[in-house]
Amino acid sequence: MDIRHDHSKTVENVLKMLKGEGSLEGVSVCDAGCGTGSLVIPLAKEGAPKEQLQAGSENVVPVMPKFEVKDLESLDGKYDTVLCLDVLIHYPQSKADGMIARLASLAENRLLLSFAPKTFYYDLLKRVGELFPGPSRATRAYPHAEADGEWALKKVGWKIRKRGLITTQFYFARLVEAVPVQME
Repeated sequence: MDIRHDHSKTVENVLKMLKGEGSLEGVSVCDAGCGTGSLVIPLAKEGAPKEQLQAGSENVVPVMPKFEVKDLESLDGKYDTVLCLDVLIHYPQSKADGMIARLASLAENRLLLSFAPKTFYYDLLKRVGELFPGPSRATRAYPHAEADGEWALKKVGWKIRKRGLITTQFYFARLVEAVPVQME
């Protein structure tokens, strides 16, 4: 319950970050790993339709967000902005690099990622958790060093433009906004 509530702080920070760049009207967004839509629904209300239908040659009618169930590896299309919040924790670093590259390939202008930061404290918690194996106590969380994510972005021509850290009692998330290097 605490983690769910604290995740909402990440959503709030992402909304502020996105709205700080100006109007979201007409901005296409892919919220990869959107869960219950806690971010994509407020984005749609701000005027960021995920898809638009052409009604005749001159009218463009916004459509409600389109939710699809897909694994992240099979996402396709091109979007102005791609978001992926609290999902990279499920990928070991060896696979996270490929996922970051995949998400960057879908984004035209901006990529926002959040992940559990790799710290001594998290490493210690993970090691203690591994002492108590079992289906209900399995520690399948993979924290990531920010430098590793930055390197993965650099390899595909992206750079981190903004950084943030959300910390509460039970929830820690590093938030980064990346843009293509040529958008300097």
